[in-house]
Amino acid sequence: MTAEYPGGRSASVVELALALVLLAIGAVAGCILAAAWLTMYVGPVPFPVSILAAGAWSLFLVRVASMWSSRGFVAAFPALVWILTLIAINLGPGGDMPVPIGLRGLALLALGGLVPLWAATLRPSASRDAHRR
Repeated sequence: MTAEYPGGRSASVVELALALVLLAIGAVAGCILAAAWLTMYVGPVPFPVSILAAGAWSLFLVRVASMWSSRGFVAAFPALVWILTLIAINLGPGGDMPVPIGLRGLALLALGGLVPLWAATLRPSASRDAHRR
């Protein structure tokens, strides 16, 4: 399992594994931060800006993952880690649910996890069009 860089050199399995570990750390950190800031208010008005930030961050991670390999699973890996982290946060000990069940929680799941997952599985790999500039 090797990935081809734009310059022609291929990534080894160790490099790909390290990249996936770092992308998973980024996905977990992004999910936790988005969930922590989900209930933010500006005055009396809910202002969940973390939903948009989570979507942008997850799409960025998916794009970076798609540059490492042309396989769909590699591109979808950060989005899957993000979704599993969101589920794990709500199933944590003590019965706490930091992500409320409602429109904000659904929007966070959709923009932070499902849209990047969809983009990873349906869009072509970024490594294929790397020669275009």
